[in-house]
Amino acid sequence: MNFLKKSIVTKLWLAMVLLVLVITWTTGMVQSNIIKKVYYKQQTDSILRQGNDIAAAMSSGASREKITLLSQMTHTNIMLVDPEGFILECHGMGMNMSSTGISILDHHDGLITLADFEKVLAGERVLKSGANDIIGENVLSVLVPVTTGENTTGAIIVSHSIAAIEGQLLEYQSIILNVGIGGIILATFLSLLFSRSLSRPLIQMNRVARALARGDYNRKVVFESQDEIGVLASSLNTLSGELQEKIATLERMDQTRKDFVAGVSHELRTPLTIIQGYAEALKDNVAESEEDRRDCIEGIVEETDRLKRLVFDLLDLRRIESGQESIELTEFDMTPVLLKAAEKMGVFIEQKGIALDLAISEELPPVLANPDRLQQILFNLLENAVRYTPTGGTVRVNTAVLSGNVKVSVTDSGPGIPADQQEFIWEKFYKVDKSRARREGGGTGLGLAIVKRLAEQMGGLVYVESAPGQGTTFSFTLRTGVEKT
Repeated sequence: MNFLKKSIVTKLWLAMVLLVLVITWTTGMVQSNIIKKVYYKQQTDSILRQGNDIAAAMSSGASREKITLLSQMTHTNIMLVDPEGFILECHGMGMNMSSTGISILDHHDGLITLADFEKVLAGERVLKSGANDIIGENVLSVLVPVTTGENTTGAIIVSHSIAAIEGQLLEYQSIILNVGIGGIILATFLSLLFSRSLSRPLIQMNRVARALARGDYNRKVVFESQDEIGVLASSLNTLSGELQEKIATLERMDQTRKDFVAGVSHELRTPLTIIQGYAEALKDNVAESEEDRRDCIEGIVEETDRLKRLVFDLLDLRRIESGQESIELTEFDMTPVLLKAAEKMGVFIEQKGIALDLAISEELPPVLANPDRLQQILFNLLENAVRYTPTGGTVRVNTAVLSGNVKVSVTDSGPGIPADQQEFIWEKFYKVDKSRARREGGGTGLGLAIVKRLAEQMGGLVYVESAPGQGTTFSFTLRTGVEKT
């Protein structure tokens, strides 16, 4: 019973078998009744025709031997009755009598009444069925008048054994029963196959659902049908894919949060440690000379500025990523913005002893961007290039017009970036050489992340080309076009 409660295959199979049995039984009963009625109608019509033919033959003076022959050919009993109801001839179905002196009104056990016989003498045909004690069995009989001229001279009674009729019906019903049993067996087999084919994807979907509950989002339902079950399977696969994407997104977000907290903690800890060291040196009079004290104070100021830049960059990046700050795009000439950013970096470039090469095209089309955000991108890229370019090196700024875009490239002559690390440089707090960055007063580790997000929000893209020992080129694109309002 537990199996019946749990197995949908069994439930479907039993339901289909029961349905087939009900339909087969109902159809068989209806067909049997129809066949019985049709067969009886055919036999009745046949007996009526035989009675008419025999009566017509007798009216035409046919010999009584012909009655015997006809009864043998039709497997019926034929009686010739005079106007008084006495049997003159009785042949067929085991009977062969002449001038019997027997009255049909006395020996048909009420089958043929006086009223029936009077109707026949009046020229009507009468159809009766029941027990005939002369023949000794149940019969279907027809009484047809025999006429000579306009006078009725007797009657012909043609009787057919009901047992023979019912025997033939039993044969027909047996055929129907055998066909029905065969149909039930075939339907049972087909219903089992159908129920299995119907339940197979349901069982598979149940397994996939259980796998999803366990956290296995790679399981899929394999299906080919486009019916409701196929749609359900497709929906489950879609749900599995969406859950997998959402879980992966949540995991990435969680890992990003952890990395962010770790990065912020690291970036805060180092300058705070340096500030604490300088402050303790001043407090404990370790820095005895005026020059040492000035170095400590300058170190504190530098690290404080670094902390301030870190906080500002964090706030700026948070606003960009959260969408709290919308960037208004306008159409403008970007050349003055490029020159202004280079001018701001001039002091740092001179202090480090490197050259700045500006290769700005004279026929730059207007770009669709935000001037302040463009300057922020340029300043971050130039600051990064200056930081990693050694003394005596060169920082180059190039522009190029592409199809519907302006491309700006900033190239340094620094140590370059290994190929296996280039995909990570746009992440927050990622630094290729952390020790080198620290020695050379590295930035916050957020500059390139800000560059990427700002460029993408203005409809552009960012690129990096680099090889160890050959410098690095950072590029970004901006769209050209009509001002958007």
